[in-house]
Amino acid sequence: MTLEIAFLLIILAGMIVLFLTEKIPIDLTAFLGLSILVFTGYVTADQAFTGFASSAVITMLSIFIVSAALMKAGVADVIAAWIHRWVGNRELPLLITVMLVAGILSAFMNNIAATAVLMPAIASICRRAGIQPSKIFMPLSFGAILGGTTTLVGTPPNILAGSVLADQGLKPFELFDFTPLGLILLGLGIVYIVFFGKRLLPEQKLQEENDSQELARLYRFENSLFTIRIPSGSPIEGKSLSETDIGNALGIQIIAVLRGGERILAPPATTILKSGDELLVDGNQERLTELLQVQGIDVDDTTARQLGIPQRGVSGVKLRLKKNSPLINTSLRDYGFREKLGVSIMAVNRNDERHTHTVGDFPLQEGDVLFGMGASEKVADLSKYNDLFEIERTGVTALSELRHEPILILRLPKDSLLVGKTISESQVAELMGIMILGILHEEKVKWTISPDYVFEANDQLFVSGEKEKLKRLLKIGNVELASQVSSHGLESEEVGIVEATIAPRSTLNGMTLAEADFRQRRGLQVLAVWREGHPIRDELAKLSLRVGDGLLLQGKRGDLAKLPKDDDLVVLSQIDEEERNLEKAPYAIGGLLLMIALVITGFQPIQVAAFAAATFILFTRALTMQEAYRVIEWRAIFLVAAVLPVGAAMESSGTASLIANSVMMFAGDLGPYAVLASLIVLSSLLSQGLDGAPAVVLLTPVVLTTAKGLDVSPYPLMMGVALAASAAFMTPFSHKANLLVMGAGGYRSWDYVKVGTPLTIVILATLVVLVPVFFPF
Repeated sequence: MTLEIAFLLIILAGMIVLFLTEKIPIDLTAFLGLSILVFTGYVTADQAFTGFASSAVITMLSIFIVSAALMKAGVADVIAAWIHRWVGNRELPLLITVMLVAGILSAFMNNIAATAVLMPAIASICRRAGIQPSKIFMPLSFGAILGGTTTLVGTPPNILAGSVLADQGLKPFELFDFTPLGLILLGLGIVYIVFFGKRLLPEQKLQEENDSQELARLYRFENSLFTIRIPSGSPIEGKSLSETDIGNALGIQIIAVLRGGERILAPPATTILKSGDELLVDGNQERLTELLQVQGIDVDDTTARQLGIPQRGVSGVKLRLKKNSPLINTSLRDYGFREKLGVSIMAVNRNDERHTHTVGDFPLQEGDVLFGMGASEKVADLSKYNDLFEIERTGVTALSELRHEPILILRLPKDSLLVGKTISESQVAELMGIMILGILHEEKVKWTISPDYVFEANDQLFVSGEKEKLKRLLKIGNVELASQVSSHGLESEEVGIVEATIAPRSTLNGMTLAEADFRQRRGLQVLAVWREGHPIRDELAKLSLRVGDGLLLQGKRGDLAKLPKDDDLVVLSQIDEEERNLEKAPYAIGGLLLMIALVITGFQPIQVAAFAAATFILFTRALTMQEAYRVIEWRAIFLVAAVLPVGAAMESSGTASLIANSVMMFAGDLGPYAVLASLIVLSSLLSQGLDGAPAVVLLTPVVLTTAKGLDVSPYPLMMGVALAASAAFMTPFSHKANLLVMGAGGYRSWDYVKVGTPLTIVILATLVVLVPVFFPF
């Protein structure tokens, strides 16, 4: 191994780690890797951007357009309707038909698009037939993935396998070269699911109920709905929902306003609250009961300086977190900092930015600077905790840095519900998001506070926290909790509820509902989120959304009807939507047939045939140019284009030869079957974490060098690597089609491991045996 090869392997290892962990977006990882390879001389300037003009990229881009045209024209919808008419309410025929149809569509459509277009119809069939969605959705995604292996254009790994052979001056794979093996794999997948995998799929109990009742039950609303009554003279009477911000202040979802026998479902933010109104809400009633104990408390602003600090017996401290401190990646509240050390932290400095709001719940990092104060003897004892932090300053000088920090004073009236309770019993700090710095009791300030301290009337609490949030909470005033209510009546003639899931290329991925301004932009309220087999209903505004999350949405039926056009969401419920443009179906199908004809006759290579089909579709306006730009998965295009030159770098540096020699040393003596098995297993393992396309790019030079070294044909090795790269069933993250059905089927990650691992083993074993039959060594 030369130094040049070693350095390239380090670069590749770093890229693979970033691909797997997604610390940065995978397409950005590919860009970064390509830039490093250019500057280090592994790739020339002329080679760097050849990937963008490669036949693989042109083919993928064109297939995205053809797929979208077939979807928009309603071809897949017609097929889904035919499925229901043909199989009726029978589970086993439905399962087999769904996998077959998904496989057929995926032969010429993007796998994710084929899955997405069938999901609403399948969800509707399951509801009508009383079939558990968990028994159908995972087979749907597996069928789409396996169907992609049946043609050259079915999946990016196949497209890449053909294009890299052409780039090496070899005859590329043709459109239907993959078909015999692909059909066998699809058939094996169906047989596996029917006779074995079906038993491993999770169970979901079904009841006789309408769609809204079923969704309410699935998201476990039976015992979480209750009402809040607005009494006469309430401070929020006459104010709108947006002005009071009552939902965020109390951590609840407002589902309806009940007023004089009228039920106002999905109330807009401009709804004015009136005396006697009852708000139908979803949330944690026990937590809310505890939170409402703060009613009647007065709040004032002050600073440490105005309180007369420094004073005798009180000391300040400035701390810096050490590299391996146990405090890193936790919060002061979770660690129990004040309880264990007897010192209250008022502010945290990070990168010259000062944080004073919600300090107790602030996730700490290495190098954070903490400013606090407490009884002098407690501050002196901090020297015992040198594994946690370095003490930079104590005493009056440390207190001087806190003298202008905002402090809130909470005064407990005689009738406060907190009187007579301990700090730990009341959970006031956790519920209100505050840190208690000290308590003024009988004209004396206690700076050392025990969780067992019992609140008394007229106590004054000195606290730090988010002032505006605390004031909003206290300004709500007296509201009354009523009894729980049933989940019936979540819909009306004007308002409905539907279920949708976050799409693979959604801009919502990684954003919170608050950041996305979800309700204001779409006019819909998220009642709950389904993730990994469990509903989430509390603090939804702060929850970061993920691809595959299920969303229970409530809103006006007119707003719900717009959802099918929302590129960020895939609708799972049956809703009234605009008809597909069936008049354009002949043009969409014509484009597909044109591509097939050009390839079969040998008149044009696949990239030209696919591009011609896309051009025909756009020219006939089966898809507009604006729609074409929107449906192309640019992330995949840029990823493949930027990764392709990595293969050239591996070949020119001798890295491919080194890996190939290692494979031959390990398996060469056992014959070409052993070498094929090694490459197939390696390709599949890479594809479980990486996208299948990069796995093919990385292994292509190894395949070609190994084939030359063993004096065998490269075609069986290349075919095995390409098909194994599509054997992505072991995790929900192996393929976006798996991720897409995760929320709809109520699956957990372990379900994919349990069902997908045996299937992966069966597929790989089949490839080792059958690839040489169709493509001899």
